[in-house]
Amino acid sequence: MKRIITMLAVVGLAFGAQAQQGGYDNYFGLTLGGGLNTMTYSPTNGENNLAIGFDAGLHYTHFFNEHIGFGFGVRYTQAHGHALYNYTEVTNGLTPAGNPNVTYNLHTTFNNWKEHQTLGLFSIPLEIFYRSIMSENWTFIAGLGAQFDLPIHGSYSGEDGDYSTSGVFPALGNYRVTNVPEQGFNTYDNTGDAELDNLGLSVSVIADLGFRVALGSNWGFYFGVYGGYGVNNMLKEQKEASLLVVNPNDPSKIDYNGTFGSNEVDAVHLLRAGIKIGIDLGWDSKSTIAERERIAAEKAAAEKAEADRIAAEKAAAERAAREKAAAEKAAQEKAAADRAAAEAAAAKAAAEREAAERAAAQAAADKAAAEAAANKAAAERAAAEREARERAERTKAEAVKQIQAINATVYFATAGTKAKFDDITDGAIHAICEALKADENLTVTVFGHTDNTGSRKANMKYGKKRAEALKAYMVKLGAPAKSIKCVSKGPDEPVADNGTKEGRAKNRRATVELKELK
Repeated sequence: MKRIITMLAVVGLAFGAQAQQGGYDNYFGLTLGGGLNTMTYSPTNGENNLAIGFDAGLHYTHFFNEHIGFGFGVRYTQAHGHALYNYTEVTNGLTPAGNPNVTYNLHTTFNNWKEHQTLGLFSIPLEIFYRSIMSENWTFIAGLGAQFDLPIHGSYSGEDGDYSTSGVFPALGNYRVTNVPEQGFNTYDNTGDAELDNLGLSVSVIADLGFRVALGSNWGFYFGVYGGYGVNNMLKEQKEASLLVVNPNDPSKIDYNGTFGSNEVDAVHLLRAGIKIGIDLGWDSKSTIAERERIAAEKAAAEKAEADRIAAEKAAAERAAREKAAAEKAAQEKAAADRAAAEAAAAKAAAEREAAERAAAQAAADKAAAEAAANKAAAERAAAEREARERAERTKAEAVKQIQAINATVYFATAGTKAKFDDITDGAIHAICEALKADENLTVTVFGHTDNTGSRKANMKYGKKRAEALKAYMVKLGAPAKSIKCVSKGPDEPVADNGTKEGRAKNRRATVELKELK
């Protein structure tokens, strides 16, 4: 066994390459596990005690992306089990050697008899892995899959306790005979090793949970826990013989069949749970190395851009400080000049004040003349305002007449809110918008209509949407939104027969009508 482990370690360490420490595409390594590696079964006359075992092997894992990967490997697994018996087995109607006319009943008593089973298996695990790269050095890994275990050797032997045989002769008044080895009546405490040959392939569900720690370069150390359970029965066939049988040709020979070679069990399953450690080598494919180099280059470029930005901000701040100092100096110089100019202006103002006082008398005389001129101007302004109001009323009346004369009807597709314009209709809409822009006292109402297809609720909704679509178009042309009101008439005011396709098309419309003068 030591030679096998040494060989696996040498093969695992033979692979070497330079790569980053975490998140590789590929891993190859050696794992060692130990814990509950045992066989579970239910003896008819005894009990099953679990035992400790180990496994060792090589594994290869390939990750398709940052999180999901697939792995397989080869392992040598050694499992152990114990069966404990405390019962008496009776075989009736046996004939002693040399005396065929006499019969007896064989009593076999097991006293804390402990049978130890050892099983070596060649194992192939297949797993799907999930990983989470926690940092440059730490990676969390979880796996779930199946393992195929083929027994390659096995044995069983008595480990503790004893069993004794005795004969009870009914013809002699149930007289019990003991300690006659030549007749098979004796006490035994060891059966010697015997081969396990009644176990076959096991298929197990397995799971792994652990962490990988980078060791530098591209080597890593793994530690975690594992578990597994065999879903199929390993027992090739259920035997009919008892646990212990006296050879009928030679009663001095006792045939101990063992737990798996007798009728004590009808099913055997593998059970694993323990701690696993390992060492592995990680490396990347060429495409992944190129991608990481690209990411590193982008990171370096981003860091350089950030450093350039900080340097530029620092230079801008220094330039702003210099400009601020120059501006403050210029402001101080300007303030001094303004102060001198203000003093000169004060002297000039004193002289001008004297001149103003002299002019005040003249102004009083001019005031009377100005008041007379103002009265005349007020009379002329009133006349002009009357004339402007009359002209505005005439313009408004003309605009109202123009809107009322325009046939502004826009049609829509079935279940649609996108208007279909021809040159005449579009020109009419433009004319209405120009009138609304010219006089904000004008208001219009856009009525949305539908045919009678569908429910009235849906048609009222479509009518409102069609009116709002035409209003949006008019606002886009420059008409004031506040001068346009939207109302849905739904199917209530058809202008054509809804029984025909042409009639329904004419009813899917929106019209613009003068509402009122503000």
